[in-house]
Amino acid sequence: MHPSELSAIFFDQEEASSAESYRRIEIFLNALAALPKKSWRPRVNARGIRVEGPGLSRMQRLIERLDISFQDRSIVHVAGTSGKGSTALMIAESLHAAGRPTAAFFSPHVTSLAERFWIRGGLCGARTAGRAASRIAEAAAAMAREPIGPPSYFESALALLLLAAEEEGCGTVVLEAGLGGTFDATCLAAPAALDVLTSIGIDHTDLLGDTIEQIARDKAGIITPGGRVISAALPPGARAEVENTVRERSATLHHPPEVEGLEFGEAGIRLDFRFSGEERWEDVRVGMSGAHQAANAAVAAGACRLLGLGEADIRSGLWEARLPCRIERMPGERQVILDGAHNRDKVRALMGALGAVRADRRFFVLGAVGDKNYEGLAEELAGPADRFFVTTPPGSAPRPGLSPQKFARALRQFGAVDIREFIDPWRAFEAALSEAGEGDLVVVAGSLFLAGEFRKRWVSEERIVEAGHPFPPEMGR
Repeated sequence: MHPSELSAIFFDQEEASSAESYRRIEIFLNALAALPKKSWRPRVNARGIRVEGPGLSRMQRLIERLDISFQDRSIVHVAGTSGKGSTALMIAESLHAAGRPTAAFFSPHVTSLAERFWIRGGLCGARTAGRAASRIAEAAAAMAREPIGPPSYFESALALLLLAAEEEGCGTVVLEAGLGGTFDATCLAAPAALDVLTSIGIDHTDLLGDTIEQIARDKAGIITPGGRVISAALPPGARAEVENTVRERSATLHHPPEVEGLEFGEAGIRLDFRFSGEERWEDVRVGMSGAHQAANAAVAAGACRLLGLGEADIRSGLWEARLPCRIERMPGERQVILDGAHNRDKVRALMGALGAVRADRRFFVLGAVGDKNYEGLAEELAGPADRFFVTTPPGSAPRPGLSPQKFARALRQFGAVDIREFIDPWRAFEAALSEAGEGDLVVVAGSLFLAGEFRKRWVSEERIVEAGHPFPPEMGR
């Protein structure tokens, strides 16, 4: 279906439910993803960074066609390898608590497309999203006739959030980068009031480079000339690259508060912050679990202080921020934790958090996309006492899944013994659930797309859109 044919279908039928409207928008975005993209080939730029085809020129053309303006907007960029989404949501929730009309963009979504578009404390309404999608479809149809070609799924989703934020009167927009920094479409929302860098590790080496230094150089590409930057603690090589970019662009680098007194609880973590100048905040509560969320919360708190927020609003934002499938304990008698950990650092954080969970036995349901360092994942996950149900992510994943045989072979190489392989993800999950006893723990990891698919067992796409939140009231905390 051509983009111009899709623009009329979003809201012509008033009886369509909000969930159905979002389903139609996703059909449109998937149609764009399926269209051939001109010059979409890997190349190396002058800085030695591998990028794909048109770089930022296609997103720039889409912004021009949609007449999107960033004047009188306060833009916050969030980039990094891990922790981007959590940090961005903590910042957005804090701004919302302070009464600032705020929009935020996230990627990827876990269960519903609506999760990408956050407006004033909840998910963007389907009517607003549909009006934006109709405008994008018209622009995409025009671009398809130009040498630049039609926009991508990610570029169009980002444009949707920007249009929705404009319609809803959001003066502040928080943008989670998709991949990298230098050539990420979010960079074109400029200039930024603040650039935020979370942890940086080895991931997406096929596009960003093979070393921590190359990856950090690309992530630092979000830094605004003459702007302000706050960065998480980084490995020496990554820190040097960020500091070099800060100097080159005459920006100012800030550091988050130190974390002290970290405690783990059933619903998140508690910690203290120590800022420069000996200012200290005690008993800060964070609504997401894991020691890595303490680092994310520190970066978010430091960012919000730079944005002029007070302590009470920041505390509220850190507690309210919750993203699905981030060490998420699901309700019910049997212990189930869903997590999207898909690189070595994220799996290490997951395993650290699981150390505080009491369980007689652990059952891991694992699946990864094919471009991940699955051997690194296996090394962190493999344990002779645990059981493994290895499968593939669902077809909604943007890249082909890793075969269960490869993942299982790597797990065995690093010491795992009890491994079963499944082509069907749901068969793997149901097998783990049926074999787990009352005192056992079932953990899903390896891919956000896999965890998000299984989350539908507890909350449907329809319910998420209807409630306007990934955590409807019946989910509890």
